[in-house]
Amino acid sequence: MKISFFPIMFILIAFTMTACSNEKTLQTNQPEIDRLQAEITQLKNKNKELEASLVEEKQKNDMNTKIYEIRDIVDLQAREIFRAMMRDDAEKVKQYISKQAGVEGKNFVYKVENEIITMPFVMEGSTFRQRSFGIYKDGRFITNYEVWLNDETYSGTLELGFIEENNVWKLSSMQGDR
Repeated sequence: MKISFFPIMFILIAFTMTACSNEKTLQTNQPEIDRLQAEITQLKNKNKELEASLVEEKQKNDMNTKIYEIRDIVDLQAREIFRAMMRDDAEKVKQYISKQAGVEGKNFVYKVENEIITMPFVMEGSTFRQRSFGIYKDGRFITNYEVWLNDETYSGTLELGFIEENNVWKLSSMQGDR
């Protein structure tokens, strides 16, 4: 079998031209390749920022969910405390208060630093509307209630402070603005 010289030469020339053409194309496209690689790096960095932001937002959402769960628990307890106070049921009030507080007669008593604070029980016919709530870095849960007498007369606000004792929220402080 005879192999012709011309077809072999044609194939070698074609390969050489193709190789030179690819090298020239690569050189021509190098700025575009560099630009795309820089864009990929930017997008990877942006993706990392977004992932970190997502983690942060999830933590905020988890904290807000926890605060609302505590709010529901504390609101139910506060309403039980208010009802017990209006019935002068000191024993029932004691079930909901922390070890740092106490009941003396018809008064809720607690200590702040070296001062003893005495708050009289709420009056019969009072209505309470929760207006704000939040948890502090020290773990206290604070909630504020508007107090209305006979649903007609605004009587001020009460700030109730709760602390967690043995996984149960307990009333630890109460102060009014009037």
